Amino acid sequence: NWALAGVAGARAGHLVTSAVEHPAVLATARALEHAGRLRLTVVGVDRSGRVDPDEVVRALAPDTVLVSLMLANNEVGTLQPVAEVAEACRRRGVLVHTDAAQAVGKVPVDAGALGVDLLTVAGHKLYAPKGVGILVVRRGVAIAPMILGAGHERGLRAGTENVPGIVGLGAACAIARQDTVAEAGRLAALRDELEVRLAAGFPGLVRHGHRELRLPNTASVAFPGVDANALLAALADEVAASAGAACHSGATHPSDVLTAMGVDAAIATATVRFSLGRFTTAAEVEAGARTVLAAVCTMKSL
Repeated sequence: NWALAGVAGARAGHLVTSAVEHPAVLATARALEHAGRLRLTVVGVDRSGRVDPDEVVRALAPDTVLVSLMLANNEVGTLQPVAEVAEACRRRGVLVHTDAAQAVGKVPVDAGALGVDLLTVAGHKLYAPKGVGILVVRRGVAIAPMILGAGHERGLRAGTENVPGIVGLGAACAIARQDTVAEAGRLAALRDELEVRLAAGFPGLVRHGHRELRLPNTASVAFPGVDANALLAALADEVAASAGAACHSGATHPSDVLTAMGVDAAIATATVRFSLGRFTTAAEVEAGARTVLAAVCTMKSL
């Protein structure tokens, strides 16, 4: 919200984003457009959920002030070509924001190496306290304040700081930085094992997202002929999963992300997202796959 609204408050103009962004970006962008503060262009993605950098460049206009492109998708895990887009935008004097909420703590993230001007982090995604986050703003980039009042946080966010949350987030970042690469390798192996087991037990399994350029912890799969929400209800006591994004679990309409990827509605409504974490074990993956397949088998036989 702040990254987009902050730029819009400092510079009116044109915003480019993608069709698979989190609602924190898309809803904000559409609200700014509705309020007449920004003109909006939403670019599409390919079947893997990945943006074509050339399409982003073609969408730029003389009054484009910002491109907002997530680093990793929260539903299918696909990584976006943020660095390539940022380089092209820098040559044209266009600011770039990346939503790194899903990526930080799962893959190495360096705002400087990416070449972005603004980067957002959600603390709870890397085991920090809920309700705390980070907005990285490159030196020299002007944004409007989030909250007006006293001069807290360089005059950008008035109000007493959440010191315990800030300390907790700092500690979480330090821990993640120590072993991001090793943990990513461990999670990728577990994710692959989960997908292999599910595919072996359900030959018609459909996998979503890029096969290589993706987060190590996310498996988005469809069980054709099985309603995802009914499956989640059957699994509720043993396996935590979601239909699409975790924050939209229980939604009855097809995922906007899968729809943007060109996934058929029948497949989209049969899709379940599994996310692995720092405390997930191989035994849990084995047991989870077995439980999921048993539930799917029961539902298919009804």
